[in-house]
Amino acid sequence: MPVDDLSIEPLLNQSSQGDGSSRRLGFVIIDSVGVTSHRTAITVTSTAQEITIGTGKRTIELQNVGTNVIYYGGSGVTSASGIKLFPNQSKPFSNVKDSFSIYLVCAAGETAECRIIEYT
Repeated sequence: MPVDDLSIEPLLNQSSQGDGSSRRLGFVIIDSVGVTSHRTAITVTSTAQEITIGTGKRTIELQNVGTNVIYYGGSGVTSASGIKLFPNQSKPFSNVKDSFSIYLVCAAGETAECRIIEYT
């Protein structure tokens, strides 16, 4: 990783580690960030939706701006098997391949808005 072109993004509560007074801030390193582009926000439902990365992009970040939990994972993701993305939490995926895809879903009867940003 080049050290002369490095971006560090603090994720405050989203990536905090530890419990109680021992909580500390977690950092996600996004190296060589260039152009940022926003995509249209999507409404996540109880039917899994695939998200892919745009051509020429290397980092994608998801933010749950809804009031319900979004679950992410592979094509068979469900609210019982997915990783939780809590309301107001962001999750970056950096240095991904052109074939990157991830699926998002909410629990039955729930919806949440997910914002998506990509970096080159």
